[in-house]
Amino acid sequence: MGGGDLNMKKSWHTKTRANMLRVAEEKRKADEEARRIANIQKELREERQREELDVLNATVTKKSINKLDWMYNTPASHQDKPQDAEELEEYLLGKKDVKSILAQKDKEAEQPEAKWKSGLFAFSNRNANNEKDTASKAMEDPLMEIKPSLEKA
Repeated sequence: MGGGDLNMKKSWHTKTRANMLRVAEEKRKADEEARRIANIQKELREERQREELDVLNATVTKKSINKLDWMYNTPASHQDKPQDAEELEEYLLGKKDVKSILAQKDKEAEQPEAKWKSGLFAFSNRNANNEKDTASKAMEDPLMEIKPSLEKA
């Protein structure tokens, strides 16, 4: 008599195959999520350590940590020498070719006074940002919008 446990025929019973598979799948998902969270926490710890080392390195070497400084500097050539603003403008607009610029530089280099004229003294005020340029950069900079809200908090 008796055909076994009647509870095994119920959908809510924990020993049914479907429920056991569902529980195993949920455990697998929970383990995966825990591994993912552990990896993210590890990456965050490593990033914080790197940032702390960068700050310590910056205090020792007196270098700026801010990677956005290049945005606020005036453009310079690839050789770290100031470049004529009009010449740069013509090049960017496509009016002047690189070959003609290089040929002009070669002609200037042949002249004896070109050495001291092409030095840093010739363009000493070119890197100075004017007030209008600085104001427009401050108005368009998203970081400048964020800073006041951070200072309030």
